[in-house]
Amino acid sequence: MTLLVSDAIAHIRHTLASEDVPSIGAHRILNDAGQYMVNMHNWAWCEGAQETLSLTANQSYVWLPEDFREIIAVQPTNGLNCGFRLTTQERLLQLRSLAVANSFEFNGAVVYAPRGKAAEATVTFSSLSSGSNIVIDDAYNPSTTFTFKDSLGDADDDTATSRFVVLGSTTATAAANFAKALNDAPQLYLRASVSGSVVTVVHQREGTQGNSMTLTPSGGSMSVLLDDVGVDTGPVRARLDLWPTPSQDEQGRVMVYYRRGWQPCGADTSPIPIPDWTESLYIEIVRAYARGYERESEAPTGARLAQIKQGPVYAATQLRDKEMMPHMGPMRGGAVAGVRAMYDHLWNFTSVAPPS
Repeated sequence: MTLLVSDAIAHIRHTLASEDVPSIGAHRILNDAGQYMVNMHNWAWCEGAQETLSLTANQSYVWLPEDFREIIAVQPTNGLNCGFRLTTQERLLQLRSLAVANSFEFNGAVVYAPRGKAAEATVTFSSLSSGSNIVIDDAYNPSTTFTFKDSLGDADDDTATSRFVVLGSTTATAAANFAKALNDAPQLYLRASVSGSVVTVVHQREGTQGNSMTLTPSGGSMSVLLDDVGVDTGPVRARLDLWPTPSQDEQGRVMVYYRRGWQPCGADTSPIPIPDWTESLYIEIVRAYARGYERESEAPTGARLAQIKQGPVYAATQLRDKEMMPHMGPMRGGAVAGVRAMYDHLWNFTSVAPPS
């Protein structure tokens, strides 16, 4: 059985014996209850989240997913040639100030910081002809001209400030070729994605300076719109601070398994993002929050939650969660395996022949 947002709101009304939703809002109660639920225990069902993170040139950190709570494992996608070691913020500072950067291993530490927002623009292609072009300035590097041509000749070589794009038979093809050409321009702090004849361009540097980027079309019919402006500060989010600082953009460079936190509730018809066997516990918590917020004089929210944590529903849910994976396999390594040298990850294979 799937618990919908509307079902959970119905429990708020039922426990308060009122058709009116509290003035703080039903979604606030549902999300507060959800936040408490994922934090009350290190649930195994929260551990399945994974994400592939991209590195940005000259940026010493990478943002973690918004529902991040705890890292379970982290590894570069090309683990044979490069390793990843989690460390402390103190050690990260030492490496940044004293060590000589190498290409064999990344070091990372999780920190929380206000997250800015990057500027974003869209380019819509209506009609193009050979010779049409777009001049792009990312507000950091020299501007680059992208010229559309029916076909490329021997003299049409890409340079740092001039690149060529094949038109193709449709505007959608031209848009896809333009997005690829933009992503292949290493000197621009921009990344492009395409949907039909519309190319979305996202600045790779957060903050207000990206608002000064310009995309100037000439010839043909192309419209440019700055959809979202960049901001310097925003909500506090988790990120992975890195050493050494990446020297180039690398898409999908780091794989992360993490324990996710609460995912905010959506529309009334949306499901609550929890397993069905945790719904009874979640409903109890929702009802406790609703009564605690509205009838605090009878019993505060904390006292009601303490009762739940001592009760049978929480115990049964916790037991069910532990049964997901009863063991982790045979013991590996030991105390000695906990100590490794700088380049041990380069020896992550065995030279012992398999059984015949």
